[in-house]
Amino acid sequence: MTASTGITMVEAIHQKYDDDVETCIHIHIPASAPGKTESGNLVIPPILALHDSNISGAGDTDRLETLCKQVQELDLTKNCIKDWSQIIEIIERLPKLRFLNLTSNPIENRASWECDKQFPNISNLILNDTNVSWECLMKLLHVFPRVEELHLSLNGYSSVDLHDDFRYPPLSRLYLNGNKIQDWTQMCRLGQCFPNLENLVAMESELMSIMSDVVLKETFPCLKSLNLTKTKLATWEDIEVFREFPVLIDLRIKDLPFIQTLPEKERRQNIVARLPNITKLNGSPVHEQEREEAERAYIRNFLDAESKPQRFYELKKIHGKVEHLADIDLAPDDLHYHIKVKYEDKEEMMDILKDQKVKDLKKLLQNFCGLPSNRIKIFEYKPGYHHDNNLHQLTSKIRSLHSYRWTEKDEIHIYHA
Repeated sequence: MTASTGITMVEAIHQKYDDDVETCIHIHIPASAPGKTESGNLVIPPILALHDSNISGAGDTDRLETLCKQVQELDLTKNCIKDWSQIIEIIERLPKLRFLNLTSNPIENRASWECDKQFPNISNLILNDTNVSWECLMKLLHVFPRVEELHLSLNGYSSVDLHDDFRYPPLSRLYLNGNKIQDWTQMCRLGQCFPNLENLVAMESELMSIMSDVVLKETFPCLKSLNLTKTKLATWEDIEVFREFPVLIDLRIKDLPFIQTLPEKERRQNIVARLPNITKLNGSPVHEQEREEAERAYIRNFLDAESKPQRFYELKKIHGKVEHLADIDLAPDDLHYHIKVKYEDKEEMMDILKDQKVKDLKKLLQNFCGLPSNRIKIFEYKPGYHHDNNLHQLTSKIRSLHSYRWTEKDEIHIYHA
């Protein structure tokens, strides 16, 4: 069968790999030459990308099989294929094909479409932006009985219309980004129909909440990784539900509007403290120390609250009594030190700004001692300081002066470097 519009896949291959497209003249090249067989035919690589090539059909199927018998991955993104029969013709001639990408092809959802063949080699199927219907999908999964990874993003779904009795155990990874599903009960149908699902990605969707009457232990028994980044989840109660997934350990929920106003560390702590099952959050592992700090911070947040959540009491049993953090003011008591400065036989009481560094002090003291700053050594003198002559050199140029906590009894001594 030939394509009604556009070009065939065979023509697209020659356009990409053969310099002499129109005549298709093949010059004999020795077998050792890369890219050719002994007969001079093209050798197509195992990963074949023909995106945006105006392909609408298979073309000469015998020629296609000759060219593509080693192809394992086929990318047909942004072509013009409308008919599943053309896709089946292509797949039939690629015996080693396991990865098929049909993104952004205008494939028609014909209710009458049927296929009595099966292709168990296909393990990765990408149907993003194809508007494939759920009815058509169920037929396809019969044709492809061993798909492990399925992409259904950008198909405009607002519901999941899989049959109640439909079950597809092979699927473990499902991508459903950019769709319009709002009701978590609809998402749960995916867990029921794909009972061995381990990884679910539904970013940038309209999902409002995951609160429902569905028993998550029964719905997602194998789900280990879940990505709901940039969804519309709106409460901490929605976050806490993630505890109910029986084996969930990896969670991505970045850019949720209701917690975006919190500082990043506080956001993460709030999520970690609520979800003891999560060992990886937003791509980063949750270490034991981080979890303890987060849980203690959670307890402190509710110490003075009249109504405390159940999680507060759970964590209190683990960590015992947790006090408020002491409110320690590390800022200087005032803005200046009033301190005696000595150089050789000169001495003077000076007001020295605390909010500067040792290197700034050296510049300040240049006029007093008549030495350039790079020739100045500064020592602090503290009565009773356990050091030779009670002197201690200020060696760090970037240390802040307020950290020395000098008093009026202390002195600054200057020496030539």
